[in-house]
This record gives sequence, structure tokens and C-alpha cells, in this order.
Amino acid sequence: MVKHSPRVNAPEWREPQRAQQTKIEIEIITPLFGGGYQTRECDTLIPVRAASVRGHLRFWWRATAGAQYSSVDELYRHECDLWGGASTPEQPLAGKVAVRVEILNKGTSKLYKDIAPRPTAKEGPLHGFFLFPFQAIKSENLPEAKGLEGVQFRLCLQYDSCLNDEQRREVEAAVKAWLVFGGIGARTRRGCGALKATKAEWQLPSDRDRCEKFIEQLLLHRGVNRACDYPTLVGATMIIGQPQQDAIAVWRELGRFWARFRKGHFPGNYNPMSGGQWSDYRQVLCKLSTNPGDSLALVKPYLGLPIVYQKFQGACFHGTIEPAQSGRMASPVILKPVALDNGQFAPLILVMRTKKPERIKIDNKEYSLQAPTSDRVLQALQANDVLDAVINAAKRHFPSAQVIPL
Repeated sequence: MVKHSPRVNAPEWREPQRAQQTKIEIEIITPLFGGGYQTRECDTLIPVRAASVRGHLRFWWRATAGAQYSSVDELYRHECDLWGGASTPEQPLAGKVAVRVEILNKGTSKLYKDIAPRPTAKEGPLHGFFLFPFQAIKSENLPEAKGLEGVQFRLCLQYDSCLNDEQRREVEAAVKAWLVFGGIGARTRRGCGALKATKAEWQLPSDRDRCEKFIEQLLLHRGVNRACDYPTLVGATMIIGQPQQDAIAVWRELGRFWARFRKGHFPGNYNPMSGGQWSDYRQVLCKLSTNPGDSLALVKPYLGLPIVYQKFQGACFHGTIEPAQSGRMASPVILKPVALDNGQFAPLILVMRTKKPERIKIDNKEYSLQAPTSDRVLQALQANDVLDAVINAAKRHFPSAQVIPL
């Protein structure tokens, strides 16, 4: 006797009801690195993918709208309601915003050495300080990476008819935050793949009054004074330096500033040939073998992890510092050239509000982390906190900069 399987009716297809759409033409003003199917490389056929853009928009939605939620679980529920999530038979979680990308210009491919020429002893690495992951790595038999210049694309957002007014404002705030503070590809927190919308309404205003009003539109829950486990713009600090006509020139100077800060060349002038002044290396890490403890007073882990100290002749310490619970902690500091609505570009430094690391791991041993109390660079910058030191250092390096608390 032949047994027949029960009959199953195929689901009925229904065209999604899209209420409105937004189209934004965007150009990439600094070289695009990564984002392709091969590690460190761009996809020259589709340099910007809709899935990547959606990921960036979700991050900036959390940064602009996330301060209102009391827990990560509550944040995730509302994020899935807007952007979609893992669906189950009982609860489909389709997003209310469809993201589509149309490539207008695939750009020109350039080698790392042509984007970041060999630095001089006087100037230092400039923007090459941001691009070290893309140089040739002989020990791993990796050639220098290629970046793309001149990429242009059109971002198309389609909104579901059930999107409410509050969610629509949240989406637009996330898009504007991404255009101003973010980018596309790899190393966007260090200015790679920086964006410029062609229409002024999506650009940061050039004068302070209009700039502050623009920022207020992004901070939908500014009155909330809640520390979150994820980065937010509420409670962040933005520094904007003197505008210039050339985005790459702005990026170079930001690289010079960050190299100066990482070396701790304060209060004096930056000298690329001089060593670092922070207490981390010689006063703490080099003494680990003789003073093994359970707590370390370090500065640089607060700026992002992991940190790799390479082995070379005469080095008193080498190894990797990483978060105790994960392999990576994104830097809360963003440095990039930002496009202004008057056609100029300004150096932008954003110090986001985020949870600070409490424990780190070195060679599989865990340590509690604390900020040093007697570091001479912190004292020179009149700061008790490393992120406050970033702000004070930026004000010294860019004397005419505007400091805008968010």
C-alpha cells in the first residue's frame, strides 16, 4: 500500500506595501578599503553592497535611538521590529526598511603605496598611520592591499506602509549620522571610506548654530542620561576643526594628530622620530615579568582592542592585549574628514559614550584594568580619563576647533 504525504499549500505571494522611498546620491571622499569577498580587498564589481549599508545603518540607529532603552534585550526587540531579525514560524521579523544600492561609479583601483606614500622623517606617516593593516605583510606572505578612489553610488530606502512617524524620524537620523560620522568598508573609524551626500540637506552645516540644530535632530532622546552597554551619541563629544577645500589634506592632518596622541607628544611638539611618552609600555608592560599582579594601570586599551606589540630586537615586551570576554573592542574615538554644506571639509573627532573595558587578557592571563593616576601625558593634558585626554589633545592640536557636547 502506497502512503501519500499530506498536501501542503504553498504560501501566497503578496507584494510588500511600500509607502514612501528616499534616494540619496553619495560619493566616497577618502579611499575605500576592504568590504569585498577577499580579506583586505575591495570588490571592484560591487564596491558597495546593500547588506553592508544596512549593517552600518543599524549601528547608527543604535547610536542615535538606543539611549532610550533600559536594556540590551529591549534595544534588540525594537531594532528587530524596525530593521528585521531572525524569524521563526510563530514570529516573522521582516524589516520595515528595504535598502538598495545602485553603483554610479566603480572608482579607480590604487595600491596602498600610491595612496599612502612612504613617510618622511619630518612629516611622519600622516594618513598612512590609519592604513597600516593594508601594507604588505611579509611574515604572512600578504601583498599590499588595493583601495578604490572615486566610488559613487545611489542609496535607495523604501519604507513599509506600517512604518510610523517616530520610526521614520529614527531611520532618517541613522542615515544622517552614518553620512556624517561613519563610512563604508574597513577602517571607517579612522577615516577610510568617508561619505559625502550630494544634497546639502544630508550634509553637516558649516556654521555652528545650524550645525547644533542638525545634531539635535540626530539626538532623539537627548534628555536621557543613562549609561548603556553599547556606544551612543547621547553623552558623546564632537570636535570640528578648521575647514579646508581638500578632504585628503584634512585626513592627513588627522593622521598626524592621532600619531601624536598615540605617542603622547604633549605638551611639547610632535616629533615622528621620538619615542612614545605614555607610561603603558616601559613603566607597566615591560615590568610584567618581574611584577606579576592581577591589575594593570594602562591608557591605550581604552582606545580600542586588540593591541599588538610586535617582537623585535631589544624589545622588553611583546604580545597581544585583548578584551577578556571577546577578541575585539571597537575604538570609541572616530576620526574622519566630514563634508560640510558649503563644499568644504573639516577634521572631525567624535568621542562616543560607551562602556569602558574592565578586564583584559595578555597571553591567556586575565587582568583587571584601571586608568593610571600618575601618567605624565594625562597630567600634561589635565585629564583624569583617557577619553577626556583625547578631547583636550584635539583642542590643542586644532586650536580653532569647535567643541560640541552631544
